[in-house]
Amino acid sequence: MTLRSPSFLDLETLLSQAEYHDVDVPVAQDIVETTMSKRSGGGRAGIGALALSGSAGSDFQFQSTYSLAPREKATVSKVIDGLIREKAVHVNPAGDSALSKDALVEIEGRARITAVSVMSKVFFVFRRLMLARGINELSELANLDVEDSDVAEAIQQVYLQNELLPLPMLLEVVGSSLPHKVYVNVRPNFFIDEASADHLEGDLRVLGSVYRLIPEGEFRVTDEWLLHGWEFMMRRIMMAQIQDDLQEVTQQLSRLGLDVPDDDVHAYISGPAIVIDAIALY
Repeated sequence: MTLRSPSFLDLETLLSQAEYHDVDVPVAQDIVETTMSKRSGGGRAGIGALALSGSAGSDFQFQSTYSLAPREKATVSKVIDGLIREKAVHVNPAGDSALSKDALVEIEGRARITAVSVMSKVFFVFRRLMLARGINELSELANLDVEDSDVAEAIQQVYLQNELLPLPMLLEVVGSSLPHKVYVNVRPNFFIDEASADHLEGDLRVLGSVYRLIPEGEFRVTDEWLLHGWEFMMRRIMMAQIQDDLQEVTQQLSRLGLDVPDDDVHAYISGPAIVIDAIALY
């Protein structure tokens, strides 16, 4: 039982899980502050001939009410402790654990951003430039080169100036208790305070629900991360022929000084693997 300091938190989903599993959630409490004031006897109240004599003292009670909300860190920590105490969460599940879709898990390990999320920014930039230039043909995508001045400037703005983009990210967590590959889907807009993508790598714990189970010998395409925001049919067309293009983009990014591992996740995730939908990172 520890006080957690999340860098990423989907509080609504966490509280929904608590409600579903009948876990108490700390709520704001109304604090009533009461002040007693004694009025002395002998005074007069009223105006002119209607004035009345006062012979005895009387008590007057004044009330002021305000809400004192519990601290978010304490709330989150207590809710997570409650879910674990109720055995609603698989904590550091081992290889023989029976995990199913939507099961809650807490996994600890070393996280890093995968190549597919590095390159998703490139395709986001490509799409933005295509819209700006009025390009409507998918075939024109091949004419966009990361060494083109406009493209290079846009990529530098994203990578060197740390422009925040509305993109989900795919992390890989290594060193966990599970024997197969573990990936984490981190959606945008749930970062706490100043946390951002540069806080996602390193040692951390992940609380989330099982999003995808990928058996050995099967694979899952990565278009929801790589081509986020692109139209569905265009994503399908592009993913059918994109693997070679990804290798080329990887090489071009390397020439720009961005280190993208060749053997990382590109067009698909191969099993055996598990993808966790993040609720909290801490």
